[in-house]
Amino acid sequence: MSAREDFYRGYVKGFEEGLNKAWDDLIGLTTKGFSPREIQVMAKSKRQSIGDSVKDRKKEIKEETGIDLITRSSSRQPSVRVDHGNAYLIESMFVTRALAIVNELTSDGTRALCILRSFPGNYQDALNPSVSSVWLTKHESGQFGDFQVLSPSEMGRIVTETRSFMKEAEGRVVLLEGVEYLIVQNDTNGVLKFLQTMLDQAVTLNGILLLTVYPNTLDEHTLSNLKCLTGGTL
Repeated sequence: MSAREDFYRGYVKGFEEGLNKAWDDLIGLTTKGFSPREIQVMAKSKRQSIGDSVKDRKKEIKEETGIDLITRSSSRQPSVRVDHGNAYLIESMFVTRALAIVNELTSDGTRALCILRSFPGNYQDALNPSVSSVWLTKHESGQFGDFQVLSPSEMGRIVTETRSFMKEAEGRVVLLEGVEYLIVQNDTNGVLKFLQTMLDQAVTLNGILLLTVYPNTLDEHTLSNLKCLTGGTL
């Protein structure tokens, strides 16, 4: 068996085991008389603990085999090729793909700011220490738990926050998830102008702007405009 085939066999096996465990946990909750709301809360809590479970498993592997999957190599180069002073579009149904790209780009300690429509508490533990997140939501407060809140109706404030972040050092990364949400809460032309301003900031401050969108949620004209604004698709 080739090393490549061995890798993918192990990948599929781990994927299968993960699915089985997730369903077993869910079935276990449904047999204990919990209400749907209680099950939802407990399921979210379990999902937030995935990062800790992965870390524990990595420690076990290190103790059993001596293979260190915990320490990140500072010499490792990201497989994602991007240029400073540019913007890139990420088309995916899952924000985790964009966050994985952010992790690659910050593996050397580069700072990144993720502006997420998804609740960042579900993902923060899986991100590099140099990555911070804010929540894009209409929540009234400017803070929710450990996370700063930015309103979709305050695009000017988003511009200001990202400008301050990028000005501190060249090469910083900003990820924006929620273009569709911004369009719903505002209007398409206004959002495109806002994104053009964000791109201009990335260019003048030598940063990296990542925009993640969900396929089939934007009309063809809007998606074409986004592709024209950005320097490529990841």
